[in-house]
Amino acid sequence: MAVEILESTIVALALAFVAIVLLRIVIPHLYEQDRRLAQFLYLDLFWVALFFAVYIYEKRTISSIGVVLGDNLLLTLEYSVICVLVTLLLFVISARRARAKGFLRIDREKGLLVLGNEGIDLGFISLPGYIQIFLMQIIWVALPIELFFRGYLISRIAESFTDFAGVLISALVYFVTYMDKPIYGNINALLALLWGYSYIQTGSILPGIIAHISINTFSYLLARNIALSGGN
Repeated sequence: MAVEILESTIVALALAFVAIVLLRIVIPHLYEQDRRLAQFLYLDLFWVALFFAVYIYEKRTISSIGVVLGDNLLLTLEYSVICVLVTLLLFVISARRARAKGFLRIDREKGLLVLGNEGIDLGFISLPGYIQIFLMQIIWVALPIELFFRGYLISRIAESFTDFAGVLISALVYFVTYMDKPIYGNINALLALLWGYSYIQTGSILPGIIAHISINTFSYLLARNIALSGGN
């Protein structure tokens, strides 16, 4: 049994390395040339590879990666609220710093919200835009990311080491993977630690999922308002 657990940890760490390479190097490069191929690789990493690792190789269920309500539903809900509020606070602080440095602004002539080198059409910040972003979080972003980085990596690393090691290593991998993301780059390590700690305390990745989906869905709205508050 110990050997099987160690093997699962090694597989998880190998997939973590693959995630860093794909998300930092391969997918960004392909996205500009062949968006469909980039999206295909993204789905392969977070859905297909995870499915094979958990169901086929380990022969376990999704409950083994925290897709449960937790032993104490009230505690899970409490951590969900805490995660949302702390995530919101960290985002606002980071966005204000980005605005002060000129990385977050409004381009009124082009009608864009500018985040670093990225421009978002202000018309996208609307109810239809929120719905589209929310659906993207379920399929492409927040849900699969939480399943992989929090539920899978933390649990498999913790089995061979400790819960603390699982949270710390997963947070490090997550930070390295997304450290260049506008606004989030400065706080990704803290968010990963927060969401990972919540998983360890509750046994559920629900707090991280709720916080991740919430902030990503409304991040453009918050960023726009913060950019406007700077008088741009």
